Amino acid sequence: MVGVASGEERSYPLECLSDTHGFHQLLVGLAGRVDVEVEGRGAAVVPGSVCVIPAGATHHYLGIEAANRCRVLDMAVGDDALDALFERIRFLKLPVAEVRGGNDQGLLARVADAPLLAGPRFNLARLTRIVEADLAAPWSLATLAEAAHLSERQLRRSLSGITGLTPWQWLTRQRLAQAERLLIASDASITDVALQCGFHDAAHFSRLFREWRGMSPREYRRCHRG
Repeated sequence: MVGVASGEERSYPLECLSDTHGFHQLLVGLAGRVDVEVEGRGAAVVPGSVCVIPAGATHHYLGIEAANRCRVLDMAVGDDALDALFERIRFLKLPVAEVRGGNDQGLLARVADAPLLAGPRFNLARLTRIVEADLAAPWSLATLAEAAHLSERQLRRSLSGITGLTPWQWLTRQRLAQAERLLIASDASITDVALQCGFHDAAHFSRLFREWRGMSPREYRRCHRG
């Protein structure tokens, strides 16, 4: 395990990924936006945001903008002062100029008294994780809004503001992205892939996939699997 001096800048992918590790982690927003969920608690990490992730806490992250950048500090368990600092999950806020200064020890020192982050209620990483866990479910606007803890109107506005998509367009995009992964990684038939991802049938899926990737699912699989 590395010490505080090994802090580094990272960009997070535009897909929802999960991680659990045996060391503490401090995630500091420098540019763009990354939605993070830690053990059911979420926030938008934007410039000046600080996410305190204790060792062993399962977290999910989703890059919202391709140009996102975060400062990431990984710290070993076993130091009493650090363990106390990371005893609970927190989302904090520091001045943007301060977090962009590149002083990792200074950042760590400020965590103890930094104010709590007051960010948007909507967390796209959380909603993506929930939907991806059951893409075949008959998702409706009402059930998506319930999962996001928003009203239907708030969900429409929030999704449009972040992605430029309607809830139905966003849901279709999640289903197509999962289908794309399955086409490459599995030997399931086109029909099985379609049904697993929530499409009515193979024909409906194939039409939408061709509109999205410019080729049929079968052609896409052949091109990407050799």
